[in-house]
Parts: sequence; structure tokens; C-alpha cells
Amino acid sequence: MGPLVQGSPFHFGWMILLAGTFGSFMTLPGQTAGVSVFIDPIIAELDISRTTVSVAYTTGTLAGVLPAPIIGRWIDRRGPRIAATIIVAGLAAACLYMAVVQSASMLFLGFALLRGAAIGGLSLVSQHIVNLWFVHRRGIAAAAGSIGLATGSMAFPPIFNWLIGNYGWRAAYVSVAALITVTMLPVAMSLFRDRPEKYGMTVDAGLPAIIKATAEEPSFTRAEALRTGAFWLLCAIGFLTNAVGTALLLNHFSIMGAMNVDRSQAVSVLIAYATVQAALTLGTGAMLDRYEPRRLVPFAMILLALTSSLPIAGQGTLVGWVYAMCLGAAYGSQQAISAAGFARYFGRDHLGAIRGASFVFGISGAAFGPLPFAFSVELTGSYFAALVASLALALACATASFYVSAPKLAA
Repeated sequence: MGPLVQGSPFHFGWMILLAGTFGSFMTLPGQTAGVSVFIDPIIAELDISRTTVSVAYTTGTLAGVLPAPIIGRWIDRRGPRIAATIIVAGLAAACLYMAVVQSASMLFLGFALLRGAAIGGLSLVSQHIVNLWFVHRRGIAAAAGSIGLATGSMAFPPIFNWLIGNYGWRAAYVSVAALITVTMLPVAMSLFRDRPEKYGMTVDAGLPAIIKATAEEPSFTRAEALRTGAFWLLCAIGFLTNAVGTALLLNHFSIMGAMNVDRSQAVSVLIAYATVQAALTLGTGAMLDRYEPRRLVPFAMILLALTSSLPIAGQGTLVGWVYAMCLGAAYGSQQAISAAGFARYFGRDHLGAIRGASFVFGISGAAFGPLPFAFSVELTGSYFAALVASLALALACATASFYVSAPKLAA
């Protein structure tokens, strides 16, 4: 392992950043922005209701993410290379399984495998390696790593839509499995590495800190982190953004239809969403190198509240584009805050275990979020009630952030 790292013609931290970014990019087959393109064709072929799919997605997501704390501790003990290799192989296998789904029960298991491997696994380890190699420049580095997700949200939906239109959704999943195997698997096996100190290297790719460090890096255990308000604040914004964002993206084409936006425009809107997500991820990441994560929480939550209000406020293509851009901005800012915030507050020593625990809460939002939206449509014929509830919760979380203090270890 050492010769590749130490023999690099430039600081290996740059390779870590590229590997983490590509890892985030390749989570898209299990991200809601990617899965949403498959939903309507699956509903049509399997002849099941949207509510049934939402329930399968919820339970599958929960089942998939529950092992995240175990995976996080495993990464801490064994290092990210072995974990990433097994996770990527699992993601390819999950895509192959989705290609043979025949019933609602099989769909539940497929969602569990897909979501667990992509989000509870690959997303976790991809963010983890960036946090291990960047400390004083962690905000912008973690944001740059997370931009892979936004880039994937731009690239994959049109590709998935084309594959489904020309070859069907089953063949599309087989193609995605092959793509993961020939691209991400070699990256995981060769470039994912443990912290730079093990190779006699410095953090931050050898660059000086943007601002002078005023205190040594904290070192919280998972139990200590769970006793802080900052941990739960970061979990809360992850839960809410994932809940609302997943519900909106999973029902994207349905919501766009209700706003009088056709399918081709709805696909284009997803590209706008991802473009703004990328920009806000980087912008928020740069701010995180100068400001505490909790200070930026209101910004992300107000954007989420605005997103929830727009489908209520109007219809038409213009409103649809503004809505998508606000959703991208909310997602991008929250992802940057979460990607860097836990390491900033709690250090790297037990980061895998801490992030694994946070993923359970964050992805639980993605699991439960679609249900209120599905029930709202089932009972009232529209998304109005769920959107109003989302708006209220986002504003409540923004307000609560002003009452949370920075965590401190007990003497």
C-alpha cells in the first residue's frame, strides 16, 4: 500500500480528493435523483401503486441504512480500502438484483440493497477518506468531494432516461452494474487510503491552513458526541433535508406534472437542480473553513422552506425551474455542512463510528420522507398538506440552531 502513496509525484491528498469525489459521483444509482427515473416504469410494469412503491422505498431504505454504525466502526478498525472494495462490489450486485425484480416484496429487498450499498456504504466511506486527509481546509475539501454527488445528479438521470427509453429499465440496471464494476471498483481497490500520518505525510495536501489553527484537533468518542447538541443539530438538518428532498425527488415527475411541466422538461430541471447543488456545495464549503457549521444551518433550512413553498405558490415551467434550483441549493448547503461538520466538531479518531451513527438518523429522513407525501396524495389528492408541514419543520430547525452551542469535551 505504501509505495503507491509515497511514490506519487504530487501529494497523495489530491488523489484522495479525486477518489472521494468519484465515489460520491458513483452513489447516484442508489440516490433518489437516480432511482426516481426508474419509478414510473417500475410502477407500470409491476402494476403496483405509488403508495406501495413509497412504502417499499421507506422500509428498504431503513433496512439498508441500519448497518451504517457497524460499517463506520469497521472502517475505523480496518481502514477504508477494504471496506470500499466490498461496498462497491455490493452496489454492482444490488443493481443486478434490481434488474430481476418481479414483485413488491422483491422491490423492497432491492431498495434495501441499493440504498444500503450506495448511501450507508459508498457515500459514508467516500466522505470519510476526505475528512481523514484534510483538517484545516476540511470545509472546501469536503465540499469538493461532495460535488461528485451533484455532478452525478446532472449526468445520470438523462443517461438512465435514455437507457430506459431505448432498452427498458431492467437492461438499464444491468448496464449500470457493469459501469460500476469497470470504473469504481478499481478506484476503491487502488486509491482509498487511511489517514496521511500513516504514510509520513501531512494533512491538507501539504497546503497551509486558510486560517491559523487556534486549538488542537478534538477527539470525541461516539458516546461523547451523542451527548452534544451539535451532533443532534447536524442530524436534524440531515434528517429534514433528506426527508423533504427524497420525497420531492422520488415523486419528481408526478410533482412536475401537477405543476404542468412535461417529462422532457422535468428531466432538464433535474440538471438545473444538480448544477445549483454543486455551486452551493462549494460555496458553503468555502464558508465552513471560516465559520462554524452551526452558524450556516439557518441558511440551508430557509432554502428548504422556500423549496417547500414553491409547488404551493404557482405552476408552470418557470416556477418549476426556480423550485428545482432552490432544492439544489438546500441540498448542496446541507451536504457541505454535514460532510465537514462532524469532523470539525468531533475530530478524526472515531469519525467512522460517529458518522455511521449520524447516517442512521440522516437517512431515516430519506426513508420516512416519502410516506407523508404519498399519504397526502392518497387522502387529499394533492401534496399540499405534506408541503406545509415541511415548510414549518424547516423554519423550526433554523430557529433551533441559534440555541445550540459548540461542543466541548468534559475536563
